[in-house]
Amino acid sequence: MACTQIELLAGALEAAYRSDRWHALLNNLAPVTDSEWDIRPSDYSVDVFGSQPELSIGDLARHVAGAFVMYGNRAFGDGTMSWERIQAPGFDKTATLAWLDEGYRGLAAGLAALADDSSLDELKTAHWGEPTPVRRFIAIMTNHMLYHAGEINRQLSLIRGASGWQR
Repeated sequence: MACTQIELLAGALEAAYRSDRWHALLNNLAPVTDSEWDIRPSDYSVDVFGSQPELSIGDLARHVAGAFVMYGNRAFGDGTMSWERIQAPGFDKTATLAWLDEGYRGLAAGLAALADDSSLDELKTAHWGEPTPVRRFIAIMTNHMLYHAGEINRQLSLIRGASGWQR
């Protein structure tokens, strides 16, 4: 049977993770130094973010790694993972990047192991309780990485002193 859609989704997932020169998550994390990893904004809204805003670059990377665990389990595992059950490793950059890579490899391997394109339409239960096609889990994670890569890029620019706007 055909695997054209699986190959297209796998290519998009890989591009969002590492191979797209400008947009890939890892390419936006690569220039982040250890001292920039856990910088948080000094002026944030408690009403919006609470007393512990998760806005450091390290927090964003941990969030994506946790989502890999969640969506990989929901799409290709026993489907029981919830946000509360995710076990993050240490908070340092090395541990987080290793966990991120492990999670990505698991998701990509699950996608690669599908028998054919019809497997993408198999319904699995999402963590929000709705039956969701496997292809949707992959699309969500692809978009999710790109979204947070952009956040990381902008945050790093702000940390390094980008300020103001020019017309």
